[in-house]
Amino acid sequence: MPKHRIAVSFLTCLAIAISLNLSAPQAWAQKFTTIDVPGATETDCNNINSSGTIVGFYVDSSGVDHGFAVIGRKIKSFDVPGSTATLAYGINDANQVVGWYNDTSGITHGFVYKSGKFTTIDPPGATLTNAWSVNKSGVIDGAYTDSSGVYHGFTLTGGTYTTYDVPGSILTEFTGLNDAGHQVGIFIDSSGVEHGFALIKGKFTQIDVPGSGITAADRINNQDAVVGLYGSSSSGPFSGYVLAAGKFTTIMYPGSTETRTRGLNATTAVGRYTDSAGKIHGYAVTK
Repeated sequence: MPKHRIAVSFLTCLAIAISLNLSAPQAWAQKFTTIDVPGATETDCNNINSSGTIVGFYVDSSGVDHGFAVIGRKIKSFDVPGSTATLAYGINDANQVVGWYNDTSGITHGFVYKSGKFTTIDPPGATLTNAWSVNKSGVIDGAYTDSSGVYHGFTLTGGTYTTYDVPGSILTEFTGLNDAGHQVGIFIDSSGVEHGFALIKGKFTQIDVPGSGITAADRINNQDAVVGLYGSSSSGPFSGYVLAAGKFTTIMYPGSTETRTRGLNATTAVGRYTDSAGKIHGYAVTK
């Protein structure tokens, strides 16, 4: 899954992993808007805050990734100084932005951007770091790889890193975090199958779209609605979804060959879709 994947666990999940017993995905009445950075060969929208500011990344004509924010009708591009690629993935209501960048040695680091300053995020011993989400308290979550190349979820609170692994998994990533500290992410089980999950007040719940081969949970908003993607296999193609009040709703951009849903606030979800010519565009969708 492109650009989606990028120590011993200090947290313990005692709850039994269970799949949600929910109805199959359904279509709904949706209003879509395409978002393309001018001149970009690819545009990915990854999250949206309560005021409607969207963050993501785009690929320029030279194949370089740059972060961007959509503020009203204006698009602002930004890059971590000295980086060779910058990808923005999360934003909170204080307009703090998180994501990751590549340095000149090709190492991927997480970052947080606030008050005009970029700060690098790397859990101890990390060989790769992806910062996915930040909430109003400045708590950040994401994923990192250790020296053996194994992915672990992490939470950064007040300068302290906490590692999390779904019991029995071979990969764990935190991808979403709301203001109450409720988290979502993905894990791969011992059979190599990818699942979404939610961790709310210490309770673990596995998230699987009925009938799918794989499911990813990417974000959780302050109403505990979850968005992500699902498909028949890890190679796609994928459809986006919203999970709210116990119901899955499919998100599929009209005419697209694939749609991924990455972020949401109370009324709007954002993501990316691939058109019939194979070009990737960003989008926003409202009910």
